Amino acid sequence: MDRLATSLLLLFAGNALAAEVAPRPDWQRHFDARRVEGTFVLFEPLKDRLQVWNEARARRGFLPASTFKIPNALIGLETGAIADEKEVFKWDGRPYPRAVWEADHTLGTGMRDSVVWMFQEIARRSGKTAMREWLDRLEYGNRNMAGGIDQFWLQGALRISAMEQVAFLHRLAEARLPATQRAQRLVREAMVVEKSRDYTLYAKTGTGPRGALAVNWWVGWVERRGRPEAVFAINLAPKPGTLFADRFVIARAILAAEGYIPSESPPA
Repeated sequence: MDRLATSLLLLFAGNALAAEVAPRPDWQRHFDARRVEGTFVLFEPLKDRLQVWNEARARRGFLPASTFKIPNALIGLETGAIADEKEVFKWDGRPYPRAVWEADHTLGTGMRDSVVWMFQEIARRSGKTAMREWLDRLEYGNRNMAGGIDQFWLQGALRISAMEQVAFLHRLAEARLPATQRAQRLVREAMVVEKSRDYTLYAKTGTGPRGALAVNWWVGWVERRGRPEAVFAINLAPKPGTLFADRFVIARAILAAEGYIPSESPPA
């Protein structure tokens, strides 16, 4: 096991003294500009570097909310709950909070539009036993499924930290999760939110419920020359006046300042 892998394993086990973390207090200004508290974790595989603003919050577990669509899709593909990227999930005709959910969806559009009902159906199809086995296999967060098969990541007991999000996504980006190459490839393809000649941005949002469980996520990675160069996770503690787009504004400002995306890149 190389030095970085050892450091990350110790880090995510909670051994702060063994972790090689470079604090970035200058990133606070981006959060202050949006008047919000949060954390940003940036792992740069090619530079063997892990940079963090607000390390205490970065180690704290939160509801994954819709960022769980990433492992949910992977598990669904492995269990057969999702046949392939072309399978159509039929809208049941009910009204939903977002008009875009009131339509049929595939893996790609369901991920893009963060269609909750579709991924709840995927979880139900996978079932409790397979879901529990896969959460253990993927070492995803605290692996706690209390709250119901179609609710545990939305308002149940599942928790994951920004540090853990980055560790999980790094393995997915490099196709090193204990899952088939096909499933990992299809999930990665469904996560593409921006693509140019110079880079590809893979990402997923997550927005927790109001109150004590409130959290706003954006997690993903930037790939250049066919390799993930910047794996990131941001989460915010929303309050009255916090905008849905604040997570994008902050994350993009940091990624642009670090040279991974152009400063004029479009919003997600």
